[in-house]
Amino acid sequence: MTSSQTGADRRVSTIAMLGLWAASLAIPVRADDAGADAPSEEGRVPWTRSRVVGSPDPPPPFEVVRAFPNLRFEHPLLITRIPGGNRLVVGEQSGTMYSFVDEPDAVAELFIDLGREVRTIGLLDGAEGVEAVYGLAFHPDFERNRRCYICYTLRGSEPGQLNLEDGSRVSMFTVSNTDPPRVAPDSEEILLTFLQGGHNGGDLHFGPDGYLYISTGDAASPNPPDPLDTGQDVSDLLSSILRIDVDRKDPGRNYAIPPDNPFVGLDGARPEVWAYGLRNPWRMGFDRETGELFVGDVGWELWESIHRVEKGGNYGWSAMEGPQPIKSGQVGPTPIHPPLIELPHAIACSVTGGLVYRGSKFPELVGAYLFGDWETRRLWAARIEGDRVLEMPELSRPSIRFVAFAENADREVYFLDQEEGTVHTLARLDGPGRNADFPTSLSQTGLFASTADHQPAPGVVPFAINSPQWLDGATAEHWVAFPGRSSATLYANGKPVPGLVSWHNFRVHFPKDAVLLRTLSLNGRRMETQLLHYDGIDWRAYTFAWRDDQADADLVPAEGAEVEIPWAGPARVWQYQARGQCMSCHSNQSEYALAFLPEQLNRPGPDGRNQLVALTASGMLRRADDDDRPLPPFDDATAALERRLADPSDPSEPIAARARSYLHANCGHCHSDHGGGSVPLRLQANVPDDQLNAIGVSPTRGDFGLPGARIIAPGDPLASTLYFRMAKFGRDRMPHIGSEQPDEAGLELVARWIEELGEGAGRAEADRSGGSPGPLLTDSRSALHLARQLRRGTLDPSVRDALLAEAAALTAGPIRELFEGDLPFDGPRRRTLGSSPRPRAILALEGDANRGEQLFWSQEVQCGTCHRVGDRGTAIGPELSAIGSTRSRDELLESLLEPSRRIEPTFASYAVATVDGRLFTGLLVRRDEDAVVLRDAQNAEIVLDAGSVEELRPSLTSLMPDGQLAGLTAQEAADLIAYLESLR
Repeated sequence: MTSSQTGADRRVSTIAMLGLWAASLAIPVRADDAGADAPSEEGRVPWTRSRVVGSPDPPPPFEVVRAFPNLRFEHPLLITRIPGGNRLVVGEQSGTMYSFVDEPDAVAELFIDLGREVRTIGLLDGAEGVEAVYGLAFHPDFERNRRCYICYTLRGSEPGQLNLEDGSRVSMFTVSNTDPPRVAPDSEEILLTFLQGGHNGGDLHFGPDGYLYISTGDAASPNPPDPLDTGQDVSDLLSSILRIDVDRKDPGRNYAIPPDNPFVGLDGARPEVWAYGLRNPWRMGFDRETGELFVGDVGWELWESIHRVEKGGNYGWSAMEGPQPIKSGQVGPTPIHPPLIELPHAIACSVTGGLVYRGSKFPELVGAYLFGDWETRRLWAARIEGDRVLEMPELSRPSIRFVAFAENADREVYFLDQEEGTVHTLARLDGPGRNADFPTSLSQTGLFASTADHQPAPGVVPFAINSPQWLDGATAEHWVAFPGRSSATLYANGKPVPGLVSWHNFRVHFPKDAVLLRTLSLNGRRMETQLLHYDGIDWRAYTFAWRDDQADADLVPAEGAEVEIPWAGPARVWQYQARGQCMSCHSNQSEYALAFLPEQLNRPGPDGRNQLVALTASGMLRRADDDDRPLPPFDDATAALERRLADPSDPSEPIAARARSYLHANCGHCHSDHGGGSVPLRLQANVPDDQLNAIGVSPTRGDFGLPGARIIAPGDPLASTLYFRMAKFGRDRMPHIGSEQPDEAGLELVARWIEELGEGAGRAEADRSGGSPGPLLTDSRSALHLARQLRRGTLDPSVRDALLAEAAALTAGPIRELFEGDLPFDGPRRRTLGSSPRPRAILALEGDANRGEQLFWSQEVQCGTCHRVGDRGTAIGPELSAIGSTRSRDELLESLLEPSRRIEPTFASYAVATVDGRLFTGLLVRRDEDAVVLRDAQNAEIVLDAGSVEELRPSLTSLMPDGQLAGLTAQEAADLIAYLESLR
């Protein structure tokens, strides 16, 4: 149910649900209501008809298997090979390291126990012992000089002590020439130290040039991001890849600086820095064939990254996290390189860098970069050409917690599993293929006894929730189904259970093949039924689109779909989300099951009993303590102790509780710690107001031109960017997935709550419904006020018509986006893309390259003013004569719709501020002691005296403006793409 449902709607729904609830849980209502399926001994009808098993997609081609059955380590972090033989070394987090022969029956033998044997920790005040070992590398001439290099961190003497000065260290040791080999503890020579913290990096590798490369993190915990502001700072050793010469010593150092390091001679820079802008680089490796250095960098809120690191490269942190800005005002001395690979948190949450496969066992993988993710347990093989990822298939089902990669003497790959402490390798998967019988229609799932009547099968239990999402006016019905008599377990404090999909403190743990489903209906017509399926390892999302005759629903392709529904309004389109989009909200950070959680279930069910009480009484929900010992079923007293969201539509509830519950359901799954939101905003209902990071806080992602803007301005909705985002259409609206229309009831509720937070200023705005002698849309604040009046229907018709005409004449931008969905699409005005284009709708059209060529050179698009094709155009931006041979249709469209998402370093623009307050932006043509020369978007040279330049820094935005296609129709955009695709 949505907050916009009437009381009569809710009564009808309750009456209908009562029979379903009773049939599924065997709750007696009347004797003649009993179903044909007999209840189990627990008083519950089992679900026996499930066909939601496996996946409709083919399985990955490989599986990850144990390589050494006899070996198991305690929280291992690193694995590498000893040169000149067939021994490998595994290092445990505690500092104990073992070597073993590369044979299936291998036995581990002690290599060194850093925690017990290394005595130099006493040289550092405040250190208590070894905290962790991160890196091990052997000298290129190891067989002669027996030198190895270890990076480890020290533990502070104070409990919880973080950021121990000089607590991370890289030391040289010697290794005995014995069988088995041993490290001589008293041979330690400390090379360099740096700040120890939450993100330490610490990986070590010798490059093909013979120099030692060292990764370092930002020495901080996740929140707030980069509190030391070190990511873009090359004056320290943090957030970097360092490069040193261990065969020479400079005065005062136990190593030397290679003379060609990029920042040698730069005032204030540490000369050891080879590249920078990394958050928590977790594992790096050189391709032994090409010498290229690949690094996996663990992300913050939204993106995981793989970088191909080059001399002097700036990889963005903390100005950027992948494509999204974080601290955009702080940029280092070189342009930001976009990641080679960006992984959204829907599929990866803690990336582990790997290696380029050069073995012989799997010829189809040769040259592919193998890497994994610790959190989601996935393994990929990326094939790269230049700066383009040609393909990146998953190699195996989610399996182990990839913490490190290594190769043996034959160049075959090994993976280290931190959780189980085991070493694994690849094997071809000889098991069954995809589930060819996976349901392609809803009637085949076994979830409904009568699909056309929307009657669930026995054992499929309906449930209601406290705070529904806004679904553009659609209503929702919810069910849960567990196979047979299986049950979900609700843990008292969410203690992790070994072997389950995630280490997060999930409160509810689901049985294998559990299904959660939701049907969305609009204007009384069923539009889609959404399924979440837990296959025992991972959650997967599927959507079934209802047919026009409402008799059944069909499985939507993985990439999603959209359909026009003119009966719901002019130009109304219904979008079926891609499976990956579903999982961006139903993520491991949000506990996957957004609706089937205590705070949503803790309410009366159709029979009047609390749902938590009914579900535990029936056996569908089991309670347990942190040690997995059973707890008694819920009763009213214990259920009252669980969290509960308020019903936003219930006027008897306090405004604050209703508004916070509304934001929790619509926004809190992303705007939480590590939830994927791009700002440190926390909108869960249980977070106190003063910890939301929103009330009275200035926005960091744009203020929409609101004077005195705050994310939430106490007392003033019209100065609150959160409220503005809820009121607008298009990109960056809130919520941004699953909704495209502002929610009037939700806006009213949030406005009242914001007013309660202070002296209300928003409603004091003058009512301009009686007419206006001049322009209506003069600024963002008044535009927001008028947009709200327009949506409430309180404007005089003449003012309404003038307002829409004025809005339609605006260029793309925040003010227009307040009215975009209300602008008419019929009449003389074309249906253009506007500020919220649909990429899939464009790509679904067949373009005409001839028409696209005319558009490319037209004054309307003006691509030729910055780009050259053959001997035509101007080469400010990239040469496009052969762009169709290097970029796919998807990539071409992305570059047009989001030009700042990926900027080639050669064409990175620079922002210049002069001492007299002038600002300039353009490509950097020349910079020397006399002048700074830029070339702007009009191809004009800007020459500035070097002495007048106060600041010169790379810009985070492209010279190509956003909204370049806003005035085109979808067909015209498809034509333009067809032309670019033809350039080969």
